[in-house]
Amino acid sequence: MATGLSLQTRLEITGDRTMFERASGALRNPRKLLRQVGVLGMSSAVRRLPDVLKKEGSDAVRTGALAASLRAGMSGAGGGDTIFDLSDARVEVGTNLTYAAQVHHGGVIQPREQKTLAIPLPTALKRSRQWPKDLDKNREILQFVPYTGSRPNIIGLLVDPEGKLGYGKGPLYALAYYVIQEPRPFLFWSDEDVRIINDELWPAFLGVK
Repeated sequence: MATGLSLQTRLEITGDRTMFERASGALRNPRKLLRQVGVLGMSSAVRRLPDVLKKEGSDAVRTGALAASLRAGMSGAGGGDTIFDLSDARVEVGTNLTYAAQVHHGGVIQPREQKTLAIPLPTALKRSRQWPKDLDKNREILQFVPYTGSRPNIIGLLVDPEGKLGYGKGPLYALAYYVIQEPRPFLFWSDEDVRIINDELWPAFLGVK
């Protein structure tokens, strides 16, 4: 599912005939303005990603691929997952990354192939992006411990009781049937974005500033 961004804006031109003619001429080719608006929307999303995706009490979610998909130069060129669709009447920007909509809108994450999700618990393990099969290929170290808490989606923990894997002796993974992810919107027009569009980009494009 693509995650995109759109905006409606209203234009009012006041002034003498020369100013009106200058503005009318600029409006015959609005691509320059639309390109600037699109780049602004994407760059604003990239800047807010670290804060938007930060969970209380933990490090920020790694967002390298998502941020890369939201970077586009003034030409509109970006990466393979970048959406930058420019025409004479509109610009649509966003990302085609499969998990972008899940992050932006929230929802339920369920395993695709396995019976459960393995959720890394130590911060260092989250950063290393190693899963149980990567750490313990022969399943000789990690031990399953049934979960006795109040969360119905979690069935157990994978523990390294002797700390042989280098991430401590505590639980390394939680095994869950599903995870509910709260919405963490990152692609939207902030009040400051709208101010820049109305007070800076529009007047500069029309030549009335």
